[in-house]
Amino acid sequence: MKRQWTDSHTEMLRELYPVETIERTAEIIGFSRTTIKVKARKFGIVKGMNVEWLDKATVVRNNFDSHSFAEIADMIGATKTTVARIAGKLGLRRTRKENRHIRSRVRKDMVKREKRRVIFGFDPVTRIKVVTNRRRIRLRAELKAAGYIVERMANILYFKSEDCRNLNKENIASRHGLRFAPWPYEEEPLVNAI
Repeated sequence: MKRQWTDSHTEMLRELYPVETIERTAEIIGFSRTTIKVKARKFGIVKGMNVEWLDKATVVRNNFDSHSFAEIADMIGATKTTVARIAGKLGLRRTRKENRHIRSRVRKDMVKREKRRVIFGFDPVTRIKVVTNRRRIRLRAELKAAGYIVERMANILYFKSEDCRNLNKENIASRHGLRFAPWPYEEEPLVNAI
């Protein structure tokens, strides 16, 4: 048997609907969510301003110019999509320059975090390569092109004979942590063969 909607249900709906969620209102009154929505529309009852949404909107407005959507989402405990929707409702927009500055700051922070993790011996979280010595990498490439044999994941470069050595570059490379040794094997290496 169907339950009948009464005036007492209407009064409860007028009290609860503006301040409670539809699910909670339906649970208290004892009707389905669809019935609650239909009756609210029929009687012209509208939802009041959600205090929680207003708090989130305040945080979004205050941090919109200086923080990324992900950072703001962490602050308010919501998703990036929710932050984007709130920003859209508030009419907040960023220029390309502002977006560029925020991305740059976030990237720098990420690199700093990764460097700290590497320094203290933890595994990296991202695939960002943070510990590099560009000059050493360039010197390795130049010496490899000059005929030195380079092993992967090692700072030792091998020379095949004393004739092909470049002592000037070797001295510079030694200052950057590279070491040199004669090729220990008899056969010709295939490392540099392309």
